[in-house]
Amino acid sequence: MTFRTSVLAAVASCLLVAPVRAASAAPPLRGVAVEERLDAEPLPSDLPANLSLIVRLTINPEQFTGQNADAALQRLQERLAFYQSRKVLVVLAVGAFPATDDAVEQWRQFIRAVAARGLGKVAAYQVGDVQADTPAVDRFVYLLKLASVQIRSVDSAALVIQGNVPAGAAEWLQRVFAAGTGPYVDGIAIGSQAQEDDPSVRMTTERMVASLERDHPSAIVLLGPVTLPANPDAATARLVDAQIRALGTRIQVIVYTADSVTLKAAFGAAARLTDLIAGDLVTLDEQPAGLRITRAGSDVTAAVPHRLLYSLTRFDTFLVYWGVPNGSSIDVDISVANAVAPMVRDPITGSVQKPALMETSLQGKRLRLSLPVTDHPMIVDFNYGASDTYSQASEVQKEALPRVEEIIFQHQQVQAAQDAALQNYIARVRIEQHFHPSAADPAYNIVTENRLFSDRSGVEWEELSFELNGAKWTSNRPAFPLVQPEKVLSLPLDLRLNQDYTYRLDGVDTVNDRAAFVVRFEPVDATRSLYRGTVWIDRRTFVRLKIQAVETGLTGTVVSNDEAQSFEPAGELQGRPAWLLSRLVSKQTFLIAGRSVLVEREVHLSDFSLNAPEFEPQRDAARASNRIMYRDTNAGVRYLVKQGETRVVSNQMTTSARAFAMGADIDPSFDYPLPIGGIDILDFNFLNRNMQLALLYGGVIALGNIQHPNLWGGKFDASVDFFGLALKANDDVFDSVGKRGDQRVNRIPASTGFNLGYQVTPFAKASGHYEFKYDAYFRDAGTAVNFAIPSSTATNGAGAGYEYRRKGYSLAANITAYRRNNWKPWGFGDGFHPQDRTYRKYDAGLSKDFIFATFHTIHLNGTYFGGHGLDRFSMYQFGLFDSTRMHGVPSAVRFAELGMFRGSYSFNLFDQYRLDLFADHASGRDPHIDNRWRQVTGTGIRLNLRTPRNTILQLDLAKSFLPNVYRGAGSNVVQILLLKPL
Repeated sequence: MTFRTSVLAAVASCLLVAPVRAASAAPPLRGVAVEERLDAEPLPSDLPANLSLIVRLTINPEQFTGQNADAALQRLQERLAFYQSRKVLVVLAVGAFPATDDAVEQWRQFIRAVAARGLGKVAAYQVGDVQADTPAVDRFVYLLKLASVQIRSVDSAALVIQGNVPAGAAEWLQRVFAAGTGPYVDGIAIGSQAQEDDPSVRMTTERMVASLERDHPSAIVLLGPVTLPANPDAATARLVDAQIRALGTRIQVIVYTADSVTLKAAFGAAARLTDLIAGDLVTLDEQPAGLRITRAGSDVTAAVPHRLLYSLTRFDTFLVYWGVPNGSSIDVDISVANAVAPMVRDPITGSVQKPALMETSLQGKRLRLSLPVTDHPMIVDFNYGASDTYSQASEVQKEALPRVEEIIFQHQQVQAAQDAALQNYIARVRIEQHFHPSAADPAYNIVTENRLFSDRSGVEWEELSFELNGAKWTSNRPAFPLVQPEKVLSLPLDLRLNQDYTYRLDGVDTVNDRAAFVVRFEPVDATRSLYRGTVWIDRRTFVRLKIQAVETGLTGTVVSNDEAQSFEPAGELQGRPAWLLSRLVSKQTFLIAGRSVLVEREVHLSDFSLNAPEFEPQRDAARASNRIMYRDTNAGVRYLVKQGETRVVSNQMTTSARAFAMGADIDPSFDYPLPIGGIDILDFNFLNRNMQLALLYGGVIALGNIQHPNLWGGKFDASVDFFGLALKANDDVFDSVGKRGDQRVNRIPASTGFNLGYQVTPFAKASGHYEFKYDAYFRDAGTAVNFAIPSSTATNGAGAGYEYRRKGYSLAANITAYRRNNWKPWGFGDGFHPQDRTYRKYDAGLSKDFIFATFHTIHLNGTYFGGHGLDRFSMYQFGLFDSTRMHGVPSAVRFAELGMFRGSYSFNLFDQYRLDLFADHASGRDPHIDNRWRQVTGTGIRLNLRTPRNTILQLDLAKSFLPNVYRGAGSNVVQILLLKPL
C-alpha cells in the first residue's frame, strides 16, 4: 500500500488559515440518504437529479431462507438493478447478527448469497445492527469480521459499514475497535434514538463521533434514520440544519425517512447544497484566520454558533453560522486570501445576496462583513461563482507499509474467496519420516504414498503403499504407531470467535522471487496448543506463500513440533490461481524409551485435481477398497475403518508395534556367537495408562524402558530403564606385547535406573537420573592364579543432563557421579586404587542429519567423553550396548578420555535394497598404559531387504582398524537378524 503526501501550494498562497487535520482522499460514500425496505415501494423517480443520492435498503434475513429464498434474492436483484440504472448508490443493510451459534453458518451463506447478487450494484453493506442492549464484544467482533471477510471476498470494491450502533454506546464501540475491527470496517452507522434537533441527542452523537475520530479516524459515519416532519417546510428546515451541522465532521451520510411528497420538498433544498455535501470539507482552526464576530461593537464570537470550513477539492472557504434570538445583523472580521466574491447563501429559500463589505486590508485579504441573521443556518461562500481553482501541488510519494491488521484482513478476503470457489480437490501425497534411535544406529526411513480427498465435509486419504527402509508393502503392511502432536484447532490468520494470536509486521522479504509481507504471530495463551512463528504473505495478491511455526503447549509423547509450510498454485478457479499447501517439513521431538528422538517429517502434495467431477466416484472407490484410510478430525488423524459397506472414524489408535527377532551376533567380546531370539515391542499406551513400553527380549538378553511422558501439568516425564545379560562377556586386557590372557575376567552385567525430565522449552530439556548397576565378576579358565578377581558389586549413580534439539540439530550433555558399594583390591595390585571406588563420567555431543532424495540420509555425530577416577572396569568401552559403540570395535578397547566422530550414509538400491555405510573414528587415551592419544577407526555396512512371508533381513558386517597395542583383540563383527512384524 502506498501513502501519498501532498503539499497544496494554494493553501499557502491563497489562504491564511490551515486545516486542523491533513488533507485526505475524498471518501467514497457521501451524500443524502433515504431509508427504504425491500418490501416497500422504491424511491420516487422525480427527485432532484443533481443530488448525491443514496438509498439505505434494509432487508430481513428471515425472508431469504427456505422456499422464499430464491424469490427474495430475485426481488433484491431487480431492486438493485433499478437503482443502478438511475445511478443511485445503495447501502444494503442486512440486519443484526444471528443470536445463536447454530445459526451462524446459515447466516454466513446468506451474506455470501446477497453479496453475489449485489456485486457491482451495492456501494456498501451495513452489518451488525445493535439495539440498546449491546452484545458481548468477543462474539460481536468475530461475527463482524466474518461478515466483512465474506462480503469483501465476493465484492472487493464494496464498503463494510458497522451498525446501526446506538449513539450512547461509545464506550462499547471503543472496546470493539480495541479488538482489532478497524481494517474490517470502512464506516459506522450511528442510530438516531430521538429527534435529531434534541440537544441531548445531538451531544451524545457528537461524543460518539469524537470517539470515532480518535479510534478510527478514516471511518465513514452514517447517521440516522432521521424522521422528517410531515410538513414540507418543517422537513426542509430539519434536513438543512442536520446537513449543515454535519459539514466538516466525520458524518458523511445522513439517512432520512419520510413520505414521497416530503422527501421531494426537502431534497429540493438539499440539492442547493450539493457542492458542500459532496465536497471534502474540513473544519479550520479559527485562530490563524483571526475570526471575530461582533454585534453593536460587542464580541459575540462565543455566543453565535458557527463553523469555518475549507474544501480540499475546490479550495473554497465557507463560514456557516446559525441565527440568534433577536435577529439583528452581525459583523464578521476574518482573513481569507482567496476570497473572490463573498456571497451569503440561504439554504432554505435558495436566495443569494452580497454582504455589506465594510472594510478590507492586507491587500484585500482581511475582510469585515456585515451579515444578516435568520432563524435557520446561513452560509458565507467566499468563492461564490468563481471557476474551479487549480493548484500546482508538489507531490512526494513514499512507499509505506500498511498496518498488520489490514494485511491479515486482505488475506482473509482472498482465502474466503478461494474457499468459496473450491468445492473439492484430489491430490497425491507422499509422506516421509526419518529418524535415528541413537548416534550409532542407522537411519530409519518410512515412506507412504497416498491419495488425498478434500471437500467441505473434511479431509481423508487412502494409503497406497508403505515403505520401511526400502522394504515396500502395498497390502498387509506391518502395524505402525499413529503418534502425533496435539491438534491445533485455532490456526494463525483464521477468523475465530476467540482472539488467540497477536500479530506484528516485521517488514518485507522475498519468497520464490515474490515480494512478501513478513508477519510474526504469537499465541495469547502459550499454555494452549497453538502456534508461534512467521507467515509470509504476498504483497500483491495477499495469499500465503510460506509459514514457519512452532507448536506451543504440547503434552504427551511429542514434546516439540517445528513446521515449515510452503504454498504454491495448484490450478485455477474462476480465472484465478488457487494456492494450496504443497510441502510441509516438520521436525518433531518424541519421547521414546525414556530418550528424546528427533523425527524429521516431509509431506509433499502434487497432481492436484480441483473441483474434480470424478471426486465422489474416486472417494467411494477408495472407501470400498481394503486399503488403510485416514481422516483428519478435531482430535487429530484417525483411522477410517470399514464397517460393513461403509467407513467410520475409529478412535482405536494404533499405539504399538511388535516384531519377532531371530539371529546371532558374532563379536570378539564373546567366545561364541550371541544368539538372539525373541520379541521387540514398542507400546505407546502400555496397560492403557498413557505409558510407554519399549522392550527387546532376545532370550539371553533383555533391555527396555517404561515411561510416563505427561506428568504434573505436562512438563515432566519419568521413566525406568532395565538391562540384563544372561551370558558371560569377556573383559580382556592388551598391552604392547598383545593380549594378556592371564588378566581376563568374565562379567555378567545387570542394571536399572530412574529418569526424571523437565521440558524447559519445546526444544530444550533438563533431566536428572539415578542408576543402579550390578556387575558379577568371574574367573576365566586362563586367568592367572595370583590375579585377584574384582569383587562383585552394586554401583549407584546420580547425574543430570541437558538436551537441545532444533532445526535438525541435536545437542546433548550429561554428567554422572558413581559409587561402588564394595570395592576391594583386584589384579596383581598395581592397577587398584582405593579412591576409584567413586568416579565421574561426563559427555557432550552434537548430531545433525542431512536428508535428500528420500532415502539418502547422511548422519553426523561428534561427541566428547571424559571422566575422573576411571579404572579398567569403569573406563569407556565399545560394547554392543554402550553409548560409545563403534562399528567393528570390540569392548576390549577402552579409554578414560575420548573424542569421537561417527558418520553414516543410508541409501536405497532399485527401491528394493537398503544399504547403510558407516565410518567412525575416535581418538582416546588410557592413563593406565602410557596416556598417549591413540586412533581407532571403525567401518561397517548393513544390508536391509524384504524377504518372503513379510519378513525383513538385516545383515551387518563391521571391520575396525585398531592401534598396535590392541592387536589380537579382534576387529570383525557380524550380525544377522531376521525380523517378522507381528
